[in-house]
Amino acid sequence: MRRRGAVRVLALGAAALVVSGLLAACSASDEGGGAARLRGEITFGVLAPLSGDMAERGQDLVDGAQLAAAELNDQGGVLGRQVKLAVEDGGCAPATGEQGATRLAAKSVAGVVGGLCENAAVAAANAVAAEGTPFLVSSARADRLIEAGLPSVFPMEGTVYQEALAAVHWMGYRSAQRVVVLADGSPASQRLSGLVTDRVKADGLTVSRQSAEANRPDLAGLVSTVTAAKADFVYWTGAAEPGGRLVSALRQAGYTGYFMASSESDSPEFLQAAGAAAEDAFLTTAAGPRLLPAAADWAARFKDRFRRDPGRDAMQAYDALRAMAQAVRQAADTAPSKVVDNLPRLEGFTTFTGTLRFAADHSLRYDNYVIAQVRGGTFTLASKLRTD
Repeated sequence: MRRRGAVRVLALGAAALVVSGLLAACSASDEGGGAARLRGEITFGVLAPLSGDMAERGQDLVDGAQLAAAELNDQGGVLGRQVKLAVEDGGCAPATGEQGATRLAAKSVAGVVGGLCENAAVAAANAVAAEGTPFLVSSARADRLIEAGLPSVFPMEGTVYQEALAAVHWMGYRSAQRVVVLADGSPASQRLSGLVTDRVKADGLTVSRQSAEANRPDLAGLVSTVTAAKADFVYWTGAAEPGGRLVSALRQAGYTGYFMASSESDSPEFLQAAGAAAEDAFLTTAAGPRLLPAAADWAARFKDRFRRDPGRDAMQAYDALRAMAQAVRQAADTAPSKVVDNLPRLEGFTTFTGTLRFAADHSLRYDNYVIAQVRGGTFTLASKLRTD
């Protein structure tokens, strides 16, 4: 009997070792699976142009993400795990964007934030979407990303149509009666001017539309269009420098009505070209920290850490990383499909411009356009609009 009992004990011990070995093997082979996702650090990817002409803005974007990661870690991390960033140079060309995104996807990141140059961002979005990786595109224009219909990609910029709505709403607020919409020959300017014109017509206002050459717009001809129409509101959708010269020419010709430019004129070039004539001009533009009083404390924290003022790319990337972290919290997992499912239904998540919500096509339900006004030679906040 003692021998049988010993044999039985040995058999049970062997079975336990086998089970233990199987569990260990399963755990070791579960890389990227549930068990592995619940231990160690959580890595998010950051994609930005870190070389070439846009490198300064790209570093601003990266710094915004770094500040968000540091603050998340100071608060205990995400799901009790520390946040780590994997940064890649996405450049401004489709090839470099795709390469940078592919490198990030290979690192099994929980999600990617960033994207600044439109062509690079679209190529990167296609690359990460092929892997199902969630991608919050923080700075690139939204329209082409939305048109691509990629299920794991969410732009955090407004659309051209939303900018048009912001412009037309402001015209209504200013009681415009006779509107002239002026464009240069670029496709982006033409598209925006067409959308604004159609919407103004739908509102029953008198509207004229005129286009000029993109490289050398005929300012005298545009001024004549405004004068002939007896306009009380002018909206310029072209480039910044000719826009500045245009408002200067209009004021010299005796135009006393409202002048507003599109986000293309959100540049020192507009102010320099316009000179004193820029005073009181309006601008439709995506919100940045210099226009948002609510971002003042954050901007101070950023400056304390990086010894410079933040740009809009930093603010957008900061919000994007926090939003991605919130989606992981809600999913209680870093599985890409679960994070993607939670991004359209973030609970109580706000950015510096308000509640973050995505529509069915992944456009912003509440866009980030504001109305700026030139006061004392600088852009100031005139109004924060919701154009949903």
